[in-house]
Amino acid sequence: MSDASAFPAAEFDPRAYRRALGGFATGVCVVTAHTVDGPMGITVNSFTSVSLDPPLVLWCMDIKSDRHDAFAGAERFAVHMLPVEDQAMSDRFAWGVCR
Repeated sequence: MSDASAFPAAEFDPRAYRRALGGFATGVCVVTAHTVDGPMGITVNSFTSVSLDPPLVLWCMDIKSDRHDAFAGAERFAVHMLPVEDQAMSDRFAWGVCR
């Protein structure tokens, strides 16, 4: 996995990061990654911020998940915080391998 130093300081805005994480009390996210098998996503409800400096987030996946190995081998991932209106998107990534 990449660490925070992989992102140039000029591209990282700590205030925007804090606003984004502070505005997300709890809910559902879709996590996506470019894996060796191509793009992949999964719905998670285990997303939380860990640290502002360095910028760290946490999300959890069961080791028994059919997507575990693909995500564990991915270089980086993106977290998409979903509003309640995006239930269809959440449902799409909730079951089985979703690419």
